[in-house]
Amino acid sequence: MSVKQLLCAENIKVLFGEQEVLNFEKFRLYEGDKVGLVGANGAGKTTLLRVLCGQLEPERGSVKMDCDPFYFKQFEETCDPFELDGKEIKTMGVREQIWQEQVSGGENTRIRLAQMFGSNKAVAFLDEPTANLDGKGRALLSERMTGMTTFVVVSHDRALMNKVCNKIVEISEGKLTEYSGNYDDYRHQKEEQVQRQWVEYEQYTSEKKRLMEVYFDKKSQAKNMAKKPKGMSYSEYKMRNFIGGHIPMDRALNMEKSAANVLKRIEHMEVKNKPREMPKIRPDFRLTCPPENPIVIRGEHITFGYDGKLLYDDASFVIKNKSKVAILGDNGAGKTTLLNLILTGNQVSVVPAAKIGYISQNMAEIDMEKTVLQNAKEVSIQKEDITRTVLARLLLTGRDMEKKAGELSGGERMKLAFAMLFVSDVNLLVLDEPTNYLDLPSIEALESLLKEYEGTLVFVSHDMEFVDNIATEKLLVSKGKVRTLA
Repeated sequence: MSVKQLLCAENIKVLFGEQEVLNFEKFRLYEGDKVGLVGANGAGKTTLLRVLCGQLEPERGSVKMDCDPFYFKQFEETCDPFELDGKEIKTMGVREQIWQEQVSGGENTRIRLAQMFGSNKAVAFLDEPTANLDGKGRALLSERMTGMTTFVVVSHDRALMNKVCNKIVEISEGKLTEYSGNYDDYRHQKEEQVQRQWVEYEQYTSEKKRLMEVYFDKKSQAKNMAKKPKGMSYSEYKMRNFIGGHIPMDRALNMEKSAANVLKRIEHMEVKNKPREMPKIRPDFRLTCPPENPIVIRGEHITFGYDGKLLYDDASFVIKNKSKVAILGDNGAGKTTLLNLILTGNQVSVVPAAKIGYISQNMAEIDMEKTVLQNAKEVSIQKEDITRTVLARLLLTGRDMEKKAGELSGGERMKLAFAMLFVSDVNLLVLDEPTNYLDLPSIEALESLLKEYEGTLVFVSHDMEFVDNIATEKLLVSKGKVRTLA
């Protein structure tokens, strides 16, 4: 039984000004395909969605569609309540919110998801559907998407793609590469690719070295053949070679030709480039003079709220030195408020030796007129090579380091802000949704640095895979209390 083809995009080329965003031969979508689109920020994921659903006309190529798709945009106003299905409104938990003039970001996302699920369209194109959703919202979305037949989704949520996707398409330099399976399967296949590249590179360098040795050996032999032995007169040298039937220059010339043939073999070898490796060096944390207290943050009998809403009612908690603590809870529970109480010292005590590092929403700590490297060096207590390495580990290239910070994208500025924290004198990190604005490669790069971080970390995140990969402890904010999760 053949599977129905719903969409075929061929010879697609998209330009933004002079910049080529997409340039690929073919993308096909079949009934039953549950596709996750991945790629760096700016790679063209949203652009591809717009092309596939007919909202953007490419400079070249065609899109043939045998379906009526639903396009879930990343940023969009809430829809008309009268367009919504009553059952979906209830399922998504927004029965009251649909009539409110003002709704939160998470509530807006849920309302628009209710519209999508109630549309009964055969295909959905979803651009960051987990945006602003809390843990419950993400779990609900994941459950609902498992029941969908065909979709293409752009998401930074690896847990979502692991649960719902059966195919991953990577966008890089305008090209599309398809991988079977979910996100973990994609990562495994990428790792296998890198391992193959290492084998091919080592075979290439080994063979090139062997042939170079053969080449120099033949060149040396040719030189020696053309050389008259010491202590022998030139006439004796000529007579010896005449009697032996050899003309030394001919022998030397033949050896030179043999050497040249070896050199040609080297020149015609298929070059195998060395796979890219992330530098392993990390900052010297001792330079931050970290606290030695077993407990670095303590909150006792906290009672706090605002706008008539009591968020904390006689709540208490402690954070141990060198722990990595995730603050969890529903939207509106008071997670960010708890971080602010820690930062301000309001009803929360922090040991004197602790130096808190925090990234403000406007990233005011970054001087937009200075280069990336200048910004990092200005706050760094590390050697310059370590500062450069931290920037590189956060996927900021040598060219990026010479850019003015004002020229960076939002995600690149966020990575610079993280790098500045890692090389500064702070020894206690407080982070609110650190994966916001970051693409998946950058999230994984940040994870790598945070796993190695030797200080205390307190953070809020809705990305449960990020939480599970980083946190050594979890605190749940619920019903005015803070409790430790087992």
